[in-house]
Amino acid sequence: MKARLPHLSLLITATTLSLGIGAGIGAETSREPAVIVTANNPDPASLPTLSVWRDESFSRDKPLILVAAAFPNVPGLMCDAWCYEGEGDMDLIGAKALAGGRMELRHRVRAQPQVLIVTTVTPEPGAVEILARAELDRERGSALPPDLLTPNMCWQLRRAAGFKSKPEPYLEFIRRCFVFTEKGRTFLDQTTRRKIPVRSATHRYNNPPWVQMYVGTWQEVPKAGTNSWADYSPDRYTTRIIGTVSRDGKYLAALVNDTATTMCQAWHDCLHNNPQWQPADAPPEKRVWRLKIYALENNPEALLARVNKDFPNAAPASLLRAAKPDSTYQTSGIRESLPIFRDALAERLTFPLSWLSGSFTNFDEWRNTARAKVKECLLKPPPVAPFEPVIIAEQDRGSHTARKVVFNLTADSRVLGYLLVPKGRGPFPAVLLLHDHGAKFDIGKEKVIEPWDDKPEKPKSAREWVDKCYGGRFIGDELARRGYVCFATDALNWSDRGGAGYEGQQALAANLLHFGMSWAGLIAWEDLRAAEFLATRPEVDSRRVAAMGLSMGCFRTWQVAALSEHISAGAAICWMATAKGLMVPGNNQTRGQSAYSMTHPGLFNLLDYPDVASLACPKPMLFFNGTQDALFPVAGVRDAYAKMRKVWDSQNVGDRLVTKLWDVPHEFNAAMQDEAFGWLDRVLTLLPGQTQPRNK
Repeated sequence: MKARLPHLSLLITATTLSLGIGAGIGAETSREPAVIVTANNPDPASLPTLSVWRDESFSRDKPLILVAAAFPNVPGLMCDAWCYEGEGDMDLIGAKALAGGRMELRHRVRAQPQVLIVTTVTPEPGAVEILARAELDRERGSALPPDLLTPNMCWQLRRAAGFKSKPEPYLEFIRRCFVFTEKGRTFLDQTTRRKIPVRSATHRYNNPPWVQMYVGTWQEVPKAGTNSWADYSPDRYTTRIIGTVSRDGKYLAALVNDTATTMCQAWHDCLHNNPQWQPADAPPEKRVWRLKIYALENNPEALLARVNKDFPNAAPASLLRAAKPDSTYQTSGIRESLPIFRDALAERLTFPLSWLSGSFTNFDEWRNTARAKVKECLLKPPPVAPFEPVIIAEQDRGSHTARKVVFNLTADSRVLGYLLVPKGRGPFPAVLLLHDHGAKFDIGKEKVIEPWDDKPEKPKSAREWVDKCYGGRFIGDELARRGYVCFATDALNWSDRGGAGYEGQQALAANLLHFGMSWAGLIAWEDLRAAEFLATRPEVDSRRVAAMGLSMGCFRTWQVAALSEHISAGAAICWMATAKGLMVPGNNQTRGQSAYSMTHPGLFNLLDYPDVASLACPKPMLFFNGTQDALFPVAGVRDAYAKMRKVWDSQNVGDRLVTKLWDVPHEFNAAMQDEAFGWLDRVLTLLPGQTQPRNK
């Protein structure tokens, strides 16, 4: 079949195990593949024999390079696999036989020519292992990218006489295919099969459905897009095994790994079960992509036992009925503030609502759906009220005027904000300034706009803080001098709205949860109101309103840019990484307290941090992080940047996304500010739909 799958396709047919390049599946001809090289099998009576073939049965212009494996323990079974077919993503540059009956194939990634994918195919009794790794071609580049192209495998049985569907109808093949569910081995015709979205409900391929996708019991069942070639069954598997039984019922063949996030049965007698690069947090050169094909007698217990040995994380011990019951138990459940099953929890985070999941084809529909789900995770919003602003004080600062404004942030909270307005003729572009956390609660808005007419302790504290974290500058006043209206107010528990301090954060968060709200959600809802307040000021050009912040202010920046149409761009400084990259022993995110100000219940069952930030696409967004920032491990930052890059590139607006790592700690120094301010000048000078540059 020619399934629409993410990244790179690897297709396997059960007559030959083939790794091939750049072609789709079309009409077959009788042309036989020509042998290029055959492995020297040291034990053909017990080991599958491998060979490389050139196959022109689909197209002479685009021949497939195949690796064939003949299994001596299953009469007549040969497996064909196309290895790295994927729409011209890779080019084969070499294939050779290795010692021990193994084969090696080398491919070059077209979009990243410095990346070589080296695949080793290893035979063993009753199985073949396929293992890929990335290698750097130093003549083409200096480093491997953090986000490697992920191989995809489509395992086909249409030329295996003992397993294929023909001459019977295709549905007969489905009745022999299986996964493992909580009921044990379950044949696919006994699962709930939803209709193919892209086909009409009355189409013959939908009565019953010919194809179906499956996810694990630890995952939410995704929603397939309207143009999807298959839907997801509500019946979920318990282990990453998908296979089929031979036509005579004597043998089985199965495809197995321990990292897949989806398995499916699709067109042309094919099955999919695609691993991920592992370990995900390792450097790219240390990761591997690994799966196995098993060919055995039809004994599911024997299959599970072997899989449990080869892939301990693929087959839970509870399924191994033949194994001795486990009498061990936990004697400690917590390690470094994390449950000892932290790795299993991280593995179950698959972010099914991500744009990169492949479940959506219409970006606007995805954004609307995902944005609504994020807002659900913010929990109950506070009631709104008219803003009713009152200016209670002003100060002339030369190029601009500073105002203290009292207004209704919500119906629950009438608060004080600082507003800076440039002198001259408006309306002006504007920046919503979102203050950091810093475990410093005596000041909030005063971290970004210089305070005045306060008790001397507050200006002194603010000056010390900007000297430490902001290069000695109040960024609001710097921006006002450049012609921007700037506004800042306090999040709950900072400055004029303080009271709980550091030690009281968890109590505040817990108490709000008892009222059906969350602390992080309340901050987010209030930021949305602040954005609306700023955009509706008469001095402001509502089409040119940006957000900016450091640390927690960075988190709030990309969050409000993702959720508010009042924000046109965002400069987010030092708060971006993947959830898995942060939830590791010793990271600040695992210590509770401050983390509650940025934790939305249930969000990670749907979306990762960079997925939420990507809701801002196609808006211009800038992200800076520091390589010396101990709060945000660089590997997690790079992974998050790579995910966002894919989203902006997918909408052909890659030029609107800036990501940069600075050799700095957790700060927003003067050099970083100058670059961010210059970027802001450019992107707000002429946003889409405008015909006049902004006022200076």
